[in-house]
Amino acid sequence: MAIELIKTDPLVLTIIEESASLIDTIDAGAAYTQYLHEQIGDFEQQPLGNFVEVISKTVNPRSSRYASKTFEYIDLREVDDIHGYILTLRVNQGKEIGSTKHRFQKNDILFAKIMPSLANKKIALVTQDVTNAVASTEFIVLRKKAQAQINLYYLFRALRADYFTRQATANVTGATGRQRISPSKLLELQIIIPPEEIQIQIGDAVEQEFMLRTLAAEQSKKADDLAQLVLGNLTLRTDS
Repeated sequence: MAIELIKTDPLVLTIIEESASLIDTIDAGAAYTQYLHEQIGDFEQQPLGNFVEVISKTVNPRSSRYASKTFEYIDLREVDDIHGYILTLRVNQGKEIGSTKHRFQKNDILFAKIMPSLANKKIALVTQDVTNAVASTEFIVLRKKAQAQINLYYLFRALRADYFTRQATANVTGATGRQRISPSKLLELQIIIPPEEIQIQIGDAVEQEFMLRTLAAEQSKKADDLAQLVLGNLTLRTDS
């Protein structure tokens, strides 16, 4: 068997090298999705717009009204393209930030609309508590509709699936080097909708991954702070 399910709580699978080579990004969600396709077959598909809305609220941080206010800011560089988590939120005064930005909040999804970031899956789920957060306008801010019957973490994983990425890159427009997908076209693209119990299983695995990565980042910062307190700044050198 190409992929074998060992147990679901926690999610453990084994995957042979040949099957792994067919998946661009190997993580628990991707491997489990592939396993389910092998076991069950294809799932229903629906337009993304059935589940999310585009949030277009903007602000100009450099304006006199906001120049002295503190913002949590993110651009394309702050999104990890392997796992889709936010590496850091920059804390800046408005006058230190560029022109118009998108507002966003916790549980929004930031979707990079410009190539090659789109092809590289620069898509982030905001799991941090934020109070005055803004993002580059090279993101499309997506928010799950209140009435949408879909697991948020599964939805995030579906947007990072190779199937969705291929659709998105096929629908960019504009000159080479500045190609983008429009928000309206993005909402027309199809996402795979498995049964609710499968969404929950995949979503739980992705949520646990986020929790573990957040914990690891916090522990790493504590170690750095302790080293700084005890040792001060250190530069390690080796003789060549």
